[in-house]
Amino acid sequence: MAEKEFLTDSGYAGEVRKNGGMTPAAEDYLEMICRLARSDEEGKSETMRPVRICELAEELHVSPSSASRMAQAMALRGFVDFKRYGFITLTPAGLEMGDYLIRRHRVVLAFLEWLRGDHECFEEAERIEHHLSRRTVEAMEKQIGGEG
Repeated sequence: MAEKEFLTDSGYAGEVRKNGGMTPAAEDYLEMICRLARSDEEGKSETMRPVRICELAEELHVSPSSASRMAQAMALRGFVDFKRYGFITLTPAGLEMGDYLIRRHRVVLAFLEWLRGDHECFEEAERIEHHLSRRTVEAMEKQIGGEG
């Protein structure tokens, strides 16, 4: 059996980003853009709409300039269409990833609530969801019976 290489948390995060993954902050922005674009808190509506920078900034409790910089970065990666001082619209790739991020959040939150037996898990779910593989999220979803 080959020895595992231990890294710091930031070392593991660097490995993920090196392989095309998004930073936790970028994931949070894209997840919220998808929620807002779908016009409902759960991000389940089929109706899509453009998102304003000011509403994204307000929902994430960041400055409009920070939201604008992240929207520009996501536009470069092909997740959104965005022109400075304009609206943010999701591309097909952004919608697909955003939908997954919403699903992942729901699954992790439901799993933690199931595991702990209470509904005080939101912050913990927000913090750990960024470090889970799709395979782990699918296993969690299976464990709770697809309740995510």
